[in-house]
Amino acid sequence: MREAISREAWPFECLHCLRVWEEEYVVHRARDEQGVDVVVWTRDDVAVQPPWSGMTCPACGCGTVTTFSTGYLAHRPEITLSRPPLDTPLDAPAGAGLYEQLHVR
Repeated sequence: MREAISREAWPFECLHCLRVWEEEYVVHRARDEQGVDVVVWTRDDVAVQPPWSGMTCPACGCGTVTTFSTGYLAHRPEITLSRPPLDTPLDAPAGAGLYEQLHVR
């Protein structure tokens, strides 16, 4: 199975306290043996839900959160990020991909 790895930054806004922040994900995309597309979203090497599912505000904990188009925060310099961007390299060592590590046979 061949795995493609990319980084995606998703900007969010809490509709309760109006805090704006950005989260960066490492996305692993692959196709399993049956031809089914598999996408695994990770943060800090831990599999997490995709950004459109289950996001809560880091300031107030509210689950009423919306997202913006990619690049929105790059045009808003007055908005600071809630956590530093990931600095792990995308060229992971050869061996089993994340899908193989998580897949139970």
